[in-house]
Amino acid sequence: MSARPAPPSTGTRHGPLAFEHQTRADVRARRWLRLHVFLVSVVTLLTGAALSHVLMRLGMAHLGARFVLSLMGAYAAYLGLLYLWGRWLLSRDEGSFDVPDMGSGTGSSNSTASARPFESGGGGDFGGGGAGASFDGSPAADALSGTVEALGSADEGIVVVVPLALAVGAAVLLGTGLGFVVFGLFGVEVLLGVVVEIAFASVGGALAYKARREGWLLYALRRTVWPMAAVLVCALLLGLAMQRWLPAAATLPQALRMLWA
Repeated sequence: MSARPAPPSTGTRHGPLAFEHQTRADVRARRWLRLHVFLVSVVTLLTGAALSHVLMRLGMAHLGARFVLSLMGAYAAYLGLLYLWGRWLLSRDEGSFDVPDMGSGTGSSNSTASARPFESGGGGDFGGGGAGASFDGSPAADALSGTVEALGSADEGIVVVVPLALAVGAAVLLGTGLGFVVFGLFGVEVLLGVVVEIAFASVGGALAYKARREGWLLYALRRTVWPMAAVLVCALLLGLAMQRWLPAAATLPQALRMLWA
């Protein structure tokens, strides 16, 4: 028989606002929330990757549709994880994690931080060349030679520009989607807000009636549905771009290998 989450016992007689503040303070004190948010995000992303792989095995070749369906499945799994993780964070049947301070470095980078001392040209190479001096190995000559070669191979450069532009566009789309995922979906406040809603639902009685909370699911949807919609749009555009320019790529890693091969 599973144990019922035990919200904080103090602060309930002071009203819903005090209960919410006490719940947040209690969970923050007992749990390292950034670690839990990281674990939830890892499980969610692995779920999306697994769903995409299953859809590919089932014969879904359209990348845009496969990306969107796998992300929607991962989002549903994420909502379930928020609820299960929130109930566990409220429980008091085990102690808090003993996490070492990851931010206190030993300063080992200082050994390589100092710049190398400026070294002169070893014997005055620039002390006057005289009439027979040669500048064939000078940086200016090398730069001029490189410019001439670049102009001569302009046709080859055009061939490189198209996949490079596609790679930059894919990176922008991925960066946009990743930014929304990190800051819009996987945030400490999202998980903590779900915990508070579960705590209110678990106490019942006059306090819960007086609070008139929206519930953990509506709260989670309100906080994450628009970032998730943006992620879906980015995934669809990325899939369509890969379908158009890299039709031989069946997955995103394959597309990246083809671009940089």
